[in-house]
Formats: sequence, C-alpha cells, structure tokens
Amino acid sequence: MKKNNKAIPTNLIIGFLGSGKTTAILSLLNSRSKNSRWAVLVNEFGDVGIDGALLEREDLGEGVFIKEVPGGCLCCAAGLPLQIALNLLIQKADPQRILIEPTGVGHPKKVLDVLTGEFYKNVLDLKATICLLEVHKLKEQKYLDNETFMDQLNIADIVLASKADQASEEDLIHFYNFCNSYTLAKDYIGSIKFGRFSTDLLNIERNTERHASFPEAHPHQHKETNIQNTIESIPDNNYSWQKFENNGQGYYGCGWIFNPSMIFDHEKLALFVNSAAFSRVKGIFHTNNGWCLFNRSEQQFTKEIIAAGDDSRVEIIEPDYHDWNAVEAQLLACICTD
Repeated sequence: MKKNNKAIPTNLIIGFLGSGKTTAILSLLNSRSKNSRWAVLVNEFGDVGIDGALLEREDLGEGVFIKEVPGGCLCCAAGLPLQIALNLLIQKADPQRILIEPTGVGHPKKVLDVLTGEFYKNVLDLKATICLLEVHKLKEQKYLDNETFMDQLNIADIVLASKADQASEEDLIHFYNFCNSYTLAKDYIGSIKFGRFSTDLLNIERNTERHASFPEAHPHQHKETNIQNTIESIPDNNYSWQKFENNGQGYYGCGWIFNPSMIFDHEKLALFVNSAAFSRVKGIFHTNNGWCLFNRSEQQFTKEIIAAGDDSRVEIIEPDYHDWNAVEAQLLACICTD
C-alpha cells in the first residue's frame, strides 16, 4: 500500500464536542515545514461534514490532503470505515505525516486498536495521542459522568487546555491539578490559545501503557436517515436544500446543505446560531456580509469571515431530540428575501 519503506508518523487529535480540534489542526497545517506532505482524516458525527470543508483551504498551499468520513464513527463495523478511508488517503497523498480527528463523541480505544493492529504495524508510526479540553467541563458532573469523555483523557498522552484565553484562572488551576493526578503521568500538559501549539509535540512517543477505563462505553449503533443522499449525490445547482438526520452515542444530529445561491441574513443567522435552544451548532454560510463560519459550543459563540465555499451547510448536535422541521423553518427564516 505504501510507496516508501518508512512508517508514517501519525497522531490522533481527540477531544469532546466543541474542544477546538479543527482549529488546532488548521494551525498545525499552517506551521508545517514548507513542501511537506501532510494528510488529515476527519470523522464527523453528522452526515453533512463541516470540518472537512474548513480544512480544504487554498491558503494552506500544496501538500495538504484531506479525507472526510461523515455520518457516524470511524471505529464502527470493526474499523472498516477507518481502514478504507486511511488506505485511500495514504495511496493518494503518500504523506509524511497523518493527523486523525475522530468525532468528538466517539471513543478513541477502537480507533487505536485498528491503528496498532497487524495491518498497520509496519505502515504507521503511531505517536502521542493529543486531547484538547475545554477546562470548564472538568467541573460539570455531566461530563465527569460521561465515560467517553473520561476515557479521552485517560488515553491521551498529551492534554491541552484549549481556548485558554476564555478560561478563568480558577478553572486552569483545576485543570492542571486534575491532569497531574494521574498515576501514569501525562507526557505533556499545557494550555493553548486559538488552537496554536508547537508541531514538536507531535513527535512525542506514544505510551502504550495507557488504557481505557470504559472500553465498552461506545455503543456501536447509529440510526441514519437520508443516508443515500450523500454529498456527492447532490446535483449541481438543482437543489434548494437537503436535510440529513442521524443519532447514536447518546446524541441527536441534523444537518442541512443549501444551494450557494441562497443568501442568509448575517444578523438573523447570528441570533439563530447563538440561541439558548442549542448547545452545539457549526455552519458555513453565504451571507449578505460574505462567507462566514458560525460556531456555538454551549455558551461560547464565535463567527469569522472565511473563503467562499461550494455551498452553505450547518450541523446541529444535541443530547436531546429536537423538532428538526421546526428548526428548519427557523433556518429558512434567516434567508434574505430581497
């Protein structure tokens, strides 16, 4: 499968929903050595796929290869989606480094099992697993009781407090105390701002003695509707919008793809995304103020101008079921009428 005899340095970049994994990967790609070839495998809970679109940016230059696996988790079906996607990525890119971003609600153990298995033992040089963490979550019982959340931390060799610029001093102190309490010490603990950290951390060796406390935490089942409506199946300019629903791992998701000719009102859209009714919303929109990324993770809301996309798309992931038809009506109400 590989075009050379040297195993490819590979890192898992893990973390719960909203922890800033995609922002961190963008920063790493921008910091890589000139003319180096890096490959990124992105897995998203929803069928629409936001992160892959964000990573496929012209300003990253040549040598960046992105493969996206939306609509579930990499480790389901005995790791077959992971193997297929990873094999295709390696054949296409012949990369010098691979970054793998599993879905934020996915358990990393079975992904690691595939990557350390017989098939990849001479193909991949699996380096440190890096976990990004919003530090306030360490004080919220719903996360401390979440087995997947806890095992992301248990398995990680490196733990980084993401969005440290938005964290209180008290929360950061609690973060360091928590991470330093592990009997098997972490190889690196730190805080970062705007997703930026040194590529040197990628070269830290993986500690094979780290184990999951809840290896069976992840239920291997996903219900997906409209699964036949993959992104590739949408005819060019012959649609207004399409909706994709799924659920699994204790979460409900719904995503929409809109024809790029549909222009959204920037102010109305900001109010929609930042509504208290939602805890996790991420979307790329063609607005009357240009193309924008809107991102809400619990109480944190950000927006930024981005390069033009192929379409507008948004994904909402919630721990409770929503009336997606009603949500769709709210979205449609944000479209400019003149």
